[in-house]
Amino acid sequence: MYNRKVVRLGRGESFQAEKGERSVGEGAAREDLRARILRLAWPAIVENLLHTMVGIVDTAMVGRLGAAALASVGLGNQINQLGLTVFSALATGSTALVARHIGAEEPERARDVARQSLILGLFVSGTVMIVFLSLARVLLGWLFRRSEAAVLDAASGYVRIIAVAMILNYFLIVINAILRGAGDTKTPMQITALVNVVNIIGNTIFIYGVGPVPALGVAGAALGTAVAQAVGGVLALRVLFRSELLKIRITDSFRPDLTIIRRIANIGVPAGVEQGMMRVGQLFYTMIISSLGTVSYAAHQVALNAESLSFMPGAGFATASTTLVGQNLGAQRLDDAERAGRITRNVGAAVMSAMGLVFLLIPEPIVRIFSSDPEVVALAVACLRLVGIAQPSLAIWMILAGGLRGAGDTKAIMKMVMVSFLGVRVSMAYLLAIRLELGLIGAWIAMVLDLFLRSVLIQWRFNKGKWKFVKV
Repeated sequence: MYNRKVVRLGRGESFQAEKGERSVGEGAAREDLRARILRLAWPAIVENLLHTMVGIVDTAMVGRLGAAALASVGLGNQINQLGLTVFSALATGSTALVARHIGAEEPERARDVARQSLILGLFVSGTVMIVFLSLARVLLGWLFRRSEAAVLDAASGYVRIIAVAMILNYFLIVINAILRGAGDTKTPMQITALVNVVNIIGNTIFIYGVGPVPALGVAGAALGTAVAQAVGGVLALRVLFRSELLKIRITDSFRPDLTIIRRIANIGVPAGVEQGMMRVGQLFYTMIISSLGTVSYAAHQVALNAESLSFMPGAGFATASTTLVGQNLGAQRLDDAERAGRITRNVGAAVMSAMGLVFLLIPEPIVRIFSSDPEVVALAVACLRLVGIAQPSLAIWMILAGGLRGAGDTKAIMKMVMVSFLGVRVSMAYLLAIRLELGLIGAWIAMVLDLFLRSVLIQWRFNKGKWKFVKV
């Protein structure tokens, strides 16, 4: 089931003929590349759909318990995202390096990167777990002090329960990233499908109560998610140790190698800082929105979950961009790397623009999946229409940023986030939502402005081409 043939771009598969041979026709090369993009992207799109469904299922099921429960899960997930920021950083470094070594036909070095990613992550995820278990209520109280005490108490319980599965959740995230770097996007999709099944079953049992199991509400949503993530982590480890491409075995040496760890960190630390700035910015952004009241915050959560449907194709094409750019650079095919990023951007932008039209024309049926409260629905519909306008910009940002991550050019992405997310989204949200009293609509206008600016910045960086020569 899990030993899939990877989409690997070896030296014999160049989109251009080697020197002294006839070039492949431009049209044929483009068709070949589009086929490769779709072959990588569609499982990643499905995986992201399934991954997003974990949060959507939690929100939809908890949403039936009322606005306070919905707000509790939303605030709890803001804290959980801080831990995922660290994991994503390590995963970014692992994906980029594995893709480079697979493209350069160096599987042993790809295996070394995978082993060191596991070692490094065991320490990091354990540390994050301890912090969340001991300080969840303190962090929530400091960040969201204007929120109701009952909401904060429920949110802290939610964070602590999920933290118990933090180490296995790290393994789930980083192993899926390693497999994607090797060109295998189908196996992560299959693992995530199982995680969803377990999450739905667990939520049904623990949120509402089944048989002798009492209804646990918000805590039940956390327990269902924790069990699902733990199962996913165990399965991901099993897949990695049975992989025929990477050939990692539990009997291998897992002694830390500082040289490889530094290489992962050189890519991962800027990615982590970037994600950290986004999370901090998101926290400030959420603090602004939570100060508008429970209904506004609940509508914000509903609109975010509805918008996340558009992230699925964007994240899938970004995965294809990361893998293709990284493997082509590893094989020293610079022009093919650029072509891969450009065509992936075009295809992904077309798909996400179609999603934007759906948000503009028929937002209400989507919103009602998550809430039936009339006030919440009305606000969320207005927000979803706003962000529908920005879907092409979101596509450009996500897909080209994925390509730059595959090249290891994470410092440039970090700087763009600093300028746009922190400098525009947060400051404009405060100005529009609070000072000019536009409320939640003002905060979402700020989000749209941020997405437009980031798309311009990432396109400019991609066009300059310096990312082709980043050493990893």
